[in-house]
Amino acid sequence: MSRLIALTSCLAVLLVGCSNSADTICDRRKECFDSDLDTGKCADKINAWEEEKESEQDDRRARTAECSECIVDRTCAEVLSFCIDDCFGIP
Repeated sequence: MSRLIALTSCLAVLLVGCSNSADTICDRRKECFDSDLDTGKCADKINAWEEEKESEQDDRRARTAECSECIVDRTCAEVLSFCIDDCFGIP
């Protein structure tokens, strides 16, 4: 029983760590636009941008979340057509 709890806990940590908006955006950019993109550096850049100006942090986080939500279930062509407004300006 304790083995099952430990396994479940480890899985939960992995899933939470992999499910943030910046990672979603960078993964999609790599898939659709730049196969050589370093997704780790991309996500770090977005996270730094979100934190850059304290007065804009909530707005920037919301913009990142909106972009991520828009692109998550779309094809690459649909991302260009439907998500450009939500994603424009996010580094």
